[in-house]
Amino acid sequence: MGKRILCCMMVFLLGMAFPVLAQNGKETGEVVITATRVPEDIKHLPDAVTVITSKDIDRREVQGLYQALEGYPSISIKHNGWLGQWGYVRIRGGKNQDTAVLFDGVRIYDPSYPADDFGDLWSWFDAENLSRIEIVRGPQSALYGSNAMSGVVNLIPRKGGGPLEVRMKGGYGRYETWRGSGYIKGQEGPVGYFLGLSGVNTDGLYRDDEFRQTTVDLNLNTRPFSGRSGALGTVKLDYTLRYSYGYLNYQQWDWTSFRAYNDPHAERREQIQLHHFTLTAQPLPFWKTRLTLGYHLTRRDYLDPDDGILGYRPDGSAVTDSYFDGFYRGKVYPVVFQNDFQLRDWGTFTAGIEYYEEKADLYSATAWGTKDYDDEVHTTSYFANLFLLLLEERLAVNLGARIDDHEEFGTHFTYKIGAAYFLTDTLKLRGNLATGFRAPSIFNLYDPRYGNPDLDPERSTGGDIGLEQELFGGKLRWSLSWFNTHYKERISFNYATWHYYNSGGGVATGLESEIEARPFPWLSLALNYTYTEGQEDKYENLALVPHHQLGARLGCKWRKLALNLYYKYVGRRPAYDHKHIIADYSRVDLTGSYTLTDYAEVFFRAENLFDTDYEWAAGYRAPGFNLFAGIKIKGF
Repeated sequence: MGKRILCCMMVFLLGMAFPVLAQNGKETGEVVITATRVPEDIKHLPDAVTVITSKDIDRREVQGLYQALEGYPSISIKHNGWLGQWGYVRIRGGKNQDTAVLFDGVRIYDPSYPADDFGDLWSWFDAENLSRIEIVRGPQSALYGSNAMSGVVNLIPRKGGGPLEVRMKGGYGRYETWRGSGYIKGQEGPVGYFLGLSGVNTDGLYRDDEFRQTTVDLNLNTRPFSGRSGALGTVKLDYTLRYSYGYLNYQQWDWTSFRAYNDPHAERREQIQLHHFTLTAQPLPFWKTRLTLGYHLTRRDYLDPDDGILGYRPDGSAVTDSYFDGFYRGKVYPVVFQNDFQLRDWGTFTAGIEYYEEKADLYSATAWGTKDYDDEVHTTSYFANLFLLLLEERLAVNLGARIDDHEEFGTHFTYKIGAAYFLTDTLKLRGNLATGFRAPSIFNLYDPRYGNPDLDPERSTGGDIGLEQELFGGKLRWSLSWFNTHYKERISFNYATWHYYNSGGGVATGLESEIEARPFPWLSLALNYTYTEGQEDKYENLALVPHHQLGARLGCKWRKLALNLYYKYVGRRPAYDHKHIIADYSRVDLTGSYTLTDYAEVFFRAENLFDTDYEWAAGYRAPGFNLFAGIKIKGF
């Protein structure tokens, strides 16, 4: 009933907005980088793209990255409770490992994870101090290589430079949650700088569920030859760092009762380091070049002593703890060399080379024995992308190709073909056809207990076709897309042989629809609906992916008061075992702020406003009504 009422409210408000939408407005001219690897106006792109700005993140008052992604088209989230706990994201029905995650355009992942992907870092990665998040749906391996089979999420950090800015924010909420953040940004002579600090401390949903985390963001950039003419004057040096350290007390999972139990001494400590040093230059007016050297480190340490009986199942039998001790080290050394050639005013040709060397160290001890390994692999990739604007910019064509040469399984070719055509001045027809792949991870290949060095890469072929339109000078935008992705050679675990193997395939198909309106400067509305169906291996439904999902956002500002309403409906869906069913739910969040002075405002976030009893993941609690409030201060 709640979702029907909200849908009616949204339709009514959008209908009321139409008479005033005819007033003159300005086009946003929003530029997106991820869909082509170079800045392009979003109105020309053939891809389905979502952009989440720093203002969107700030208005929503979120801390974890998974919270910032909630409620957007085709994004399904599994989360094991509150902040810091395990979280996974599926885009367009693909698995968590089918999404490539980028940090400032460079792929980030943990080689010590079984799937060589972003793993459960959706909950650990802090959304504070991100300039924007760009989401491109559909296979993108032709641009970004392994794991980009269902989409790409690009996390773009803030950069230094410009006038001096100082911001601070702090607050307190339910579950003994303390959060604080702040940054300073500016220019000192030839050096632009940004320094940000954020942290959280919460007790969580269970008796022993503590999560503590601190994140540091740094950017330094300079033009060392800015006073000179010619190519030297265009040289720019840029260094970006993200460092994060966290501590988590997690729960014990019980397969028999299919639920989580409080575990007082299950501890996890994690450190993340991302270092990027980038040199950019423009040797010729039509040629820009960029070289990025990186170093990524992830360290995970687990200590879970045997605490005996943790609880009792509904049938009265005891749930006992299990001993686990282990450490995981993942290191990645990325090198990205990219060249962009401007083809007058009708296109851009991009070509480059990427090199990723990855290393993984693992040691673990359990009641069933001890295992450890230390291995490394490297991949060299060659990519090219051609983006053309033709027929007086009524037709946009995007062609991409890539060859990945993996040390273990050899070469793999992927491609991408996309086109967008304006049927009228505002109505755009767009479509894409692309292939994707996922390389077997170091864990899949070399783990002494479970590995299989004969694995082949997973493959996908996907496409979409859609309509998109902007009306009234950008005050109203709607889109409708149909998508379909086929997967082959899925890497699965064989419980008979206790080794990974290439199993069957899968398919995900669905429909995305979205409408956004800004009828007044003080009012914004957005509504999206996603229908998804499919099968994976022998199962007829997609684990953790509902058939029906609805998201809505409403924002208004009146004088010094700003309010934002968020609604999310998630339909029933199978758990990861494809046997248990997770019930559907509706959830409403409300955030707001009130400006006290030119330098201070108070804010609040009321999560799960109506205290809905629901589960993100089967057997794990989800937060009830949660009020968080604080103050923001800006110095300049």
